[in-house]
Amino acid sequence: MKLIIFREDKETILKSLQKTGEYMPIYLEDSINTSPSENKLSNEAQQASAMLKLSNKYHKKYYHKFLEDQPEINYETFLMENTKGKEICQQLQDYNEQYKTLELDIENCSKAVEELLPWEKMDIPLGQIEKSKYVEMSTVFFPETVIDDVVKIVEDANAQIQFFGNEKKEVSALIIQTKEEMPELQSKLKELGMREVILTKISCSASEKIEALRNKIQQDQKEIINIEQSIKNLSKDERDIKLLNEQYETKQSRENIKTIKTNETVLLQGWVCEDRIKKVEKAIAKSVQYYDLQFDKPTEEDQPPTVTRNPRFWSQFETITDMYSKPNPSELDPALVAGPWYWVIFGMMMGDVGYGVCMFFVFYFFRKLKKPKGNSAKLVNTLLYSSFTTILFGILFGSYFGETWHPILFAPLTNPMKMLIFTLIVGVLHIFSGMSIKIVEQFKSGHPWDAVFDQVSWMVLITGLGLLFLQTTRRAGAIMAIIGATIILCTAGRENKQIVKKITGGLLGLYSISSYLSDILSYSRILALSLATGVIGMVMNLLARMVSVNILGIIVALFIYLIGHTFNLAMSLLSAYVHDSRLQYIEFFNKFYEGGGIPFKPLSIKSKYVNVNTEENNKIER
Repeated sequence: MKLIIFREDKETILKSLQKTGEYMPIYLEDSINTSPSENKLSNEAQQASAMLKLSNKYHKKYYHKFLEDQPEINYETFLMENTKGKEICQQLQDYNEQYKTLELDIENCSKAVEELLPWEKMDIPLGQIEKSKYVEMSTVFFPETVIDDVVKIVEDANAQIQFFGNEKKEVSALIIQTKEEMPELQSKLKELGMREVILTKISCSASEKIEALRNKIQQDQKEIINIEQSIKNLSKDERDIKLLNEQYETKQSRENIKTIKTNETVLLQGWVCEDRIKKVEKAIAKSVQYYDLQFDKPTEEDQPPTVTRNPRFWSQFETITDMYSKPNPSELDPALVAGPWYWVIFGMMMGDVGYGVCMFFVFYFFRKLKKPKGNSAKLVNTLLYSSFTTILFGILFGSYFGETWHPILFAPLTNPMKMLIFTLIVGVLHIFSGMSIKIVEQFKSGHPWDAVFDQVSWMVLITGLGLLFLQTTRRAGAIMAIIGATIILCTAGRENKQIVKKITGGLLGLYSISSYLSDILSYSRILALSLATGVIGMVMNLLARMVSVNILGIIVALFIYLIGHTFNLAMSLLSAYVHDSRLQYIEFFNKFYEGGGIPFKPLSIKSKYVNVNTEENNKIER
């Protein structure tokens, strides 16, 4: 999209496009630098964000209502100036500055008290410790291990010394000596580790100053308590601060759009989904009277963003693909294939009815309480949906909180070899589905023979090798394996012109069988995780039964059940999430997926704390 408008219409049109949420701006390199107004907005937004964090500190502690719904406001109200929020934010800022000033004052007073404590017993004003015409006074510290030697040297010099107190294995002292003899005395005492200090000249004694400082600290602490109470009271209106943050962030997203400007006009460029063009045109026409609008198809030099659209259920699994990379515009979206596989493999790895039920309630209530948005919501839904396959495979494997009971297929704990074979078959099917997508892409791009030589041949070879393990299909398997290997041997080096290189290429291509076997064996991790989940659950049950011999033992057993199974569920969830994702990214995506797409991030209202109602825009025009 290329849109030229008058400069005075820029804010109006950006608000309309933001409300529509269908326009992704393109950064223009020739745009001008940041304006002072943008810097001011950035500073205000940072201040509001800091005050929201300060408010959260007290709101969560005292007033947080975990179950309350997010407030909903209409778009027109959202655009209005939030005077109350700004006032609260400024008050919080003032209180925060006072709080920091008092904290700094307490810190300085505490340091001053610490410095004066060694001299607390000295009853003369510190301001009187100074040189006179004939006498010099020196305040010093000595290591407490050399006190006897210090006393002897001072007595031999006919000087006077008074000790006051110990502090950190040092003794504070006041030395009085004639002005002419003081340098010689100090030189001797420094050999014993004397450390001279200069005290602040004040008109009172150290003890009187310490008392005044401590009173000041107490007064500051009382003021801090009052300030905290004031902040706590203001935090009751946290919704206004949250709304102000949302407004600043929304405005900043508009201000951050860089444009090419002339004296009178502004050029906006960006991406719009083809089936949303009418909606964008209507929003622009409704906002401004004079404009020039043009839509162009992407050229080969362009890098358009990627938009993925799948049925609601499977669209939640897009987060798994997005964490790897968005598909580029020239390839198929793998979510419709990757989603079901992720769903099934996750259930196989967990494979316990009890844990599946716990997963459902945990993620269901987490979704209700925290109300995640965007990719976070998709991830929570993915784990919630995976609770169903966990229950399904738990029934098939007969696993109920680590206890085996009437399995329909087999119990992995008692039949690990069957489970291993089952996981390897699932692995082969998973890899074949990825290769099938590659076949479709190669046919669509006009390279059907590449699909036969590079994909079908391997599928035939791997299937044939698998059939060799069955007595009834061994002959058919051998024929398929030979056919697949022959095709690979003859075609893997087809791009080379020399005969020798063609033969070498074929042999190297056939050597890739080791890579495929490695990928298939990687699916044995499904067996490992299933066994780990089952064994830990079984051990917890065994420990609980061992101690439940009396009332006290039953109570201990309940704790073992609760803590043990909670730990097992948490670790199994983490392991299943990580290893299921690994199988998708390395073994599955490796067969067909390139990724590298640019996510479509339109200019829109990305609210975290309030729901902005743009109901009139909910109907999509196509």
